[in-house]
Amino acid sequence: MKKALMILTGLAAVAAIAFWLNSTGSDTQASKDETKAQVSAVAQVEVPHKHLVAHQHAHPVQPKTHSPAAPKSNIAAAVQHDDYPADPVFTQSETAEKVLKASGKLRENLRGEVYLEIDNKHLTSLEVGDTLKLEVPFFDMYYDAEVASTDQDSHGNKTINASFALNDETYNTTLTINDHAIYAHINTPYGIYSLAGDGQYAWMAESSDLVHGAIPDQIGPTADDISDGTEIPQKPIDIAGK
Repeated sequence: MKKALMILTGLAAVAAIAFWLNSTGSDTQASKDETKAQVSAVAQVEVPHKHLVAHQHAHPVQPKTHSPAAPKSNIAAAVQHDDYPADPVFTQSETAEKVLKASGKLRENLRGEVYLEIDNKHLTSLEVGDTLKLEVPFFDMYYDAEVASTDQDSHGNKTINASFALNDETYNTTLTINDHAIYAHINTPYGIYSLAGDGQYAWMAESSDLVHGAIPDQIGPTADDISDGTEIPQKPIDIAGK
Protein backbone atom coordinates (compact mmCIF):
# COMPACT_ATOMS: atom_id res chain seq x y z
CA MET A 1 0.00 0.00 0.00
CA LYS A 2 2.71 2.38 0.89
CA LYS A 3 4.53 1.47 -2.28
CA ALA A 4 1.46 2.17 -4.37
CA LEU A 5 1.08 5.58 -2.67
CA MET A 6 4.67 6.44 -3.54
CA ILE A 7 4.10 5.47 -7.18
CA LEU A 8 0.97 7.67 -7.39
CA THR A 9 2.86 10.59 -5.80
CA GLY A 10 5.64 10.19 -8.36
CA LEU A 11 3.19 10.06 -11.19
CA ALA A 12 1.50 13.21 -9.89
CA ALA A 13 4.85 14.96 -9.69
CA VAL A 14 5.71 13.90 -13.22
CA ALA A 15 2.30 15.11 -14.46
CA ALA A 16 2.79 18.43 -12.68
CA ILE A 17 6.22 18.91 -14.24
CA ALA A 18 4.88 17.96 -17.65
CA PHE A 19 2.00 20.40 -17.22
CA TRP A 20 4.39 23.19 -16.21
CA LEU A 21 6.68 22.49 -19.12
CA ASN A 22 3.77 22.42 -21.50
CA SER A 23 2.43 25.66 -20.08
CA THR A 24 5.82 27.34 -20.35
CA GLY A 25 6.21 26.17 -23.93
CA SER A 26 2.80 27.55 -24.83
CA ASP A 27 3.64 30.92 -23.26
CA THR A 28 6.93 31.00 -25.15
CA GLN A 29 5.21 30.12 -28.40
CA ALA A 30 2.56 32.76 -27.75
CA SER A 31 5.30 35.29 -27.03
CA LYS A 32 7.06 34.29 -30.22
CA ASP A 33 3.84 34.55 -32.18
CA GLU A 34 3.14 37.97 -30.68
CA THR A 35 6.63 39.14 -31.51
CA LYS A 36 6.25 37.91 -35.07
CA ALA A 37 2.91 39.69 -35.31
CA GLN A 38 4.50 42.97 -34.12
CA VAL A 39 7.38 42.59 -36.57
CA SER A 40 4.90 41.84 -39.33
CA ALA A 41 2.85 44.92 -38.39
CA VAL A 42 5.94 47.11 -38.36
CA ALA A 43 6.98 45.65 -41.72
CA GLN A 44 3.53 46.37 -43.11
CA VAL A 45 3.81 49.98 -41.96
CA GLU A 46 7.33 50.47 -43.32
CA VAL A 47 6.84 48.72 -46.65
CA PRO A 48 4.84 51.57 -48.26
CA HIS A 49 7.43 54.10 -47.05
CA LYS A 50 10.27 52.09 -48.53
CA HIS A 51 8.32 51.60 -51.72
CA LEU A 52 7.61 55.32 -51.88
CA VAL A 53 11.29 56.18 -51.52
CA ALA A 54 12.22 53.73 -54.23
CA HIS A 55 9.47 55.11 -56.45
CA GLN A 56 10.75 58.67 -56.02
CA HIS A 57 14.30 57.77 -57.03
CA ALA A 58 13.01 55.83 -60.01
CA HIS A 59 12.19 59.14 -61.79
CA PRO A 60 15.07 60.85 -63.65
CA VAL A 61 16.31 64.07 -62.08
CA GLN A 62 14.85 67.03 -63.95
CA PRO A 63 17.46 69.50 -65.22
CA LYS A 64 17.53 72.86 -63.50
CA THR A 65 16.00 75.67 -65.49
CA HIS A 66 17.66 79.06 -65.47
CA SER A 67 15.66 82.24 -65.38
CA PRO A 68 15.77 84.09 -68.70
CA ALA A 69 18.41 86.77 -68.85
CA ALA A 70 17.18 90.31 -68.28
CA PRO A 71 16.76 92.24 -71.54
CA LYS A 72 19.59 94.57 -72.39
CA SER A 73 19.05 98.24 -71.92
CA ASN A 74 18.08 100.07 -75.06
CA ILE A 75 20.55 102.73 -74.09
CA ALA A 76 23.46 100.34 -73.68
CA ALA A 77 22.54 98.34 -76.67
CA ALA A 78 23.37 100.79 -79.40
CA VAL A 79 22.52 99.55 -82.90
CA GLN A 80 24.71 100.67 -85.81
CA HIS A 81 22.81 100.96 -89.09
CA ASP A 82 24.28 99.51 -92.26
CA ASP A 83 24.33 102.91 -93.93
CA TYR A 84 26.52 104.34 -91.17
CA PRO A 85 30.21 104.37 -92.07
CA ALA A 86 32.78 102.86 -89.72
CA ASP A 87 34.49 106.28 -89.51
CA PRO A 88 33.01 109.80 -89.51
CA VAL A 89 31.95 111.22 -92.88
CA PHE A 90 33.61 114.56 -92.12
CA THR A 91 36.94 114.46 -90.26
CA GLN A 92 38.91 117.56 -89.29
CA SER A 93 42.26 117.38 -91.08
CA GLU A 94 45.46 119.42 -91.16
CA THR A 95 46.28 117.77 -94.48
CA ALA A 96 43.04 119.14 -95.92
CA GLU A 97 44.03 122.66 -94.84
CA LYS A 98 47.48 122.37 -96.43
CA VAL A 99 46.17 120.92 -99.69
CA LEU A 100 43.36 123.44 -100.13
CA LYS A 101 45.51 126.45 -99.25
CA ALA A 102 48.18 125.28 -101.66
CA SER A 103 45.59 124.89 -104.43
CA GLY A 104 45.06 128.66 -104.62
CA LYS A 105 41.32 128.15 -105.01
CA LEU A 106 40.16 129.16 -101.53
CA ARG A 107 37.81 132.10 -101.09
CA GLU A 108 39.53 135.23 -99.89
CA ASN A 109 36.82 136.05 -97.34
CA LEU A 110 36.96 132.79 -95.39
CA ARG A 111 36.71 133.25 -91.64
CA GLY A 112 36.03 130.79 -88.82
CA GLU A 113 36.35 127.89 -91.23
CA VAL A 114 37.28 124.27 -90.52
CA TYR A 115 39.11 121.98 -92.95
CA LEU A 116 37.74 118.49 -93.42
CA GLU A 117 38.58 115.20 -95.06
CA ILE A 118 35.54 113.75 -96.85
CA ASP A 119 34.38 110.14 -97.06
CA ASN A 120 33.56 110.50 -100.75
CA LYS A 121 32.76 106.81 -101.26
CA HIS A 122 30.16 106.80 -98.50
CA LEU A 123 28.51 110.03 -99.61
CA THR A 124 28.15 108.93 -103.24
CA SER A 125 26.61 105.62 -102.11
CA LEU A 126 23.73 107.26 -100.20
CA GLU A 127 20.22 106.60 -101.49
CA VAL A 128 16.69 107.50 -100.41
CA GLY A 129 16.03 106.38 -96.83
CA ASP A 130 19.71 106.29 -95.86
CA THR A 131 21.19 108.51 -93.17
CA LEU A 132 23.50 111.43 -93.86
CA LYS A 133 25.55 111.77 -90.68
CA LEU A 134 26.29 115.45 -90.12
CA GLU A 135 28.95 115.31 -87.43
CA VAL A 136 31.40 118.21 -87.20
CA PRO A 137 32.62 118.71 -83.60
CA PHE A 138 34.33 121.97 -84.56
CA PHE A 139 30.86 123.53 -84.93
CA ASP A 140 29.26 121.39 -82.23
CA MET A 141 27.23 119.79 -85.03
CA TYR A 142 25.73 116.34 -84.40
CA TYR A 143 22.72 115.60 -86.60
CA ASP A 144 21.42 112.59 -88.52
CA ALA A 145 19.58 113.68 -91.66
CA GLU A 146 17.45 111.25 -93.65
CA VAL A 147 17.99 111.25 -97.40
CA ALA A 148 14.71 112.30 -99.05
CA SER A 149 15.83 112.28 -102.70
CA THR A 150 18.88 111.87 -104.91
CA ASP A 151 19.66 112.83 -108.50
CA GLN A 152 22.61 111.94 -110.69
CA ASP A 153 23.22 113.70 -113.98
CA SER A 154 25.03 112.48 -117.07
CA HIS A 155 28.28 114.14 -115.92
CA GLY A 156 28.54 112.02 -112.75
CA ASN A 157 27.37 114.74 -110.37
CA LYS A 158 25.16 113.35 -107.61
CA THR A 159 22.87 115.68 -105.66
CA ILE A 160 21.56 114.51 -102.30
CA ASN A 161 18.67 116.18 -100.48
CA ALA A 162 18.33 115.26 -96.80
CA SER A 163 16.55 116.67 -93.77
CA PHE A 164 16.01 116.20 -90.06
CA ALA A 165 13.32 117.47 -87.69
CA LEU A 166 13.92 119.16 -84.35
CA ASN A 167 11.47 121.05 -82.14
CA ASP A 168 8.74 120.94 -84.79
CA GLU A 169 11.07 122.45 -87.38
CA THR A 170 12.61 120.78 -90.44
CA TYR A 171 16.19 121.52 -91.44
CA ASN A 172 17.39 120.74 -94.97
CA THR A 173 20.76 119.83 -96.42
CA THR A 174 21.62 119.85 -100.12
CA LEU A 175 24.90 118.26 -101.16
CA THR A 176 26.38 117.83 -104.63
CA ILE A 177 29.43 115.62 -105.11
CA ASN A 178 31.55 113.90 -107.75
CA ASP A 179 35.05 112.48 -107.81
CA HIS A 180 36.66 115.90 -108.06
CA ALA A 181 34.39 118.36 -106.26
CA ILE A 182 31.89 118.74 -103.43
CA TYR A 183 29.52 121.51 -102.44
CA ALA A 184 26.91 121.57 -99.66
CA HIS A 185 24.43 123.92 -98.06
CA ILE A 186 23.57 122.79 -94.52
CA ASN A 187 20.74 124.29 -92.49
CA THR A 188 20.77 123.68 -88.70
CA PRO A 189 19.00 125.16 -85.66
CA TYR A 190 22.09 127.20 -84.85
CA GLY A 191 23.04 128.51 -88.27
CA ILE A 192 23.45 127.87 -91.97
CA TYR A 193 26.75 126.45 -93.18
CA SER A 194 28.49 126.22 -96.54
CA LEU A 195 30.90 123.46 -97.53
CA ALA A 196 33.08 123.28 -100.65
CA GLY A 197 36.19 121.55 -101.84
CA ASP A 198 37.58 118.83 -104.07
CA GLY A 199 36.52 115.20 -103.97
CA GLN A 200 38.57 114.43 -100.86
CA TYR A 201 39.11 117.68 -98.94
CA ALA A 202 36.77 120.58 -98.16
CA TRP A 203 36.32 123.61 -95.97
CA MET A 204 33.19 124.45 -93.98
CA ALA A 205 32.16 127.80 -92.58
CA GLU A 206 29.04 129.48 -91.29
CA SER A 207 27.40 131.37 -94.13
CA SER A 208 27.22 134.58 -92.11
CA ASP A 209 31.01 134.56 -91.87
CA LEU A 210 31.31 134.50 -95.66
CA VAL A 211 29.68 137.91 -96.04
CA HIS A 212 31.33 139.77 -93.17
CA GLY A 213 32.09 143.37 -94.06
CA ALA A 214 29.82 143.28 -97.11
CA ILE A 215 27.18 145.98 -97.52
CA PRO A 216 24.03 144.43 -98.97
CA ASP A 217 22.41 146.26 -101.88
CA GLN A 218 19.02 147.84 -101.26
CA ILE A 219 16.40 147.02 -103.89
CA GLY A 220 13.13 148.88 -103.61
CA PRO A 221 12.11 151.83 -101.43
CA THR A 222 13.48 152.41 -97.96
CA ALA A 223 11.32 152.44 -94.87
CA ASP A 224 11.29 156.26 -94.86
CA ASP A 225 10.16 156.36 -98.49
CA ILE A 226 7.33 153.97 -97.80
CA SER A 227 6.17 156.03 -94.85
CA ASP A 228 5.58 159.17 -96.97
CA GLY A 229 4.01 157.30 -99.84
CA THR A 230 6.73 158.06 -102.42
CA GLU A 231 8.44 155.43 -104.56
CA ILE A 232 12.04 155.26 -105.74
CA PRO A 233 12.42 154.38 -109.41
CA GLN A 234 14.45 151.19 -109.91
CA LYS A 235 17.75 151.53 -111.74
CA PRO A 236 18.29 148.94 -114.46
CA ILE A 237 20.93 146.40 -113.56
CA ASP A 238 23.76 146.23 -116.12
CA ILE A 239 25.10 142.74 -116.75
CA ALA A 240 28.64 142.53 -118.07
CA GLY A 241 28.92 141.15 -121.58
CA LYS A 242 25.42 142.21 -122.64
